[in-house]
Amino acid sequence: MFSVRNVPVVIEPGVGALEAEFTAADEKLGNRAFPVQLERVNFDEDTVKHLPFVPSTQFPHVFSLVGDLDKSSVLIVYDMRGRLSVVYTRGDKKQSAWERNDVAAEHAGKTITQFAVRFNFSSTKDRAQFLSLTEKMVQQVQAKEPPDMPDVIRALTLLGRSRVAPVVLPVAVAKNQLTGAKF
Repeated sequence: MFSVRNVPVVIEPGVGALEAEFTAADEKLGNRAFPVQLERVNFDEDTVKHLPFVPSTQFPHVFSLVGDLDKSSVLIVYDMRGRLSVVYTRGDKKQSAWERNDVAAEHAGKTITQFAVRFNFSSTKDRAQFLSLTEKMVQQVQAKEPPDMPDVIRALTLLGRSRVAPVVLPVAVAKNQLTGAKF
């Protein structure tokens, strides 16, 4: 399994290649980071057949590890303004299905239009554990079960250890669309 890191958030529309960093998870060696060069995918009648989406002017900037899309395991897609929008990934098997991963607005430098709070953790281990506990509790609530109290206490303990209190993120929305919201 690998993850994409240090991809430019915004690009110049005419750029032909990108430098990024991938991290590979290896049970024996641990996580390994390595630099990669991504090349622009030129839209022609042959390549568009291999894209996991219908090409349009909304997402004209696509970058791949290799020119042959059948051999690539990742596609980085930017919108018409050059902002990072979507990352497509797929498994090791040739011709396996592409998985779409939308980039969150706050990661891409876009305006945040939903109410949100940012939590800060002192380590990735604490963050991962908090996310795991939160996901478990949400699944329990969706199944109409009460969340396990030890999980709730553990999640709140992880938040309590943070050096920085949760921060309310600013939201840009039209006031007339919100009822009962105070600004």
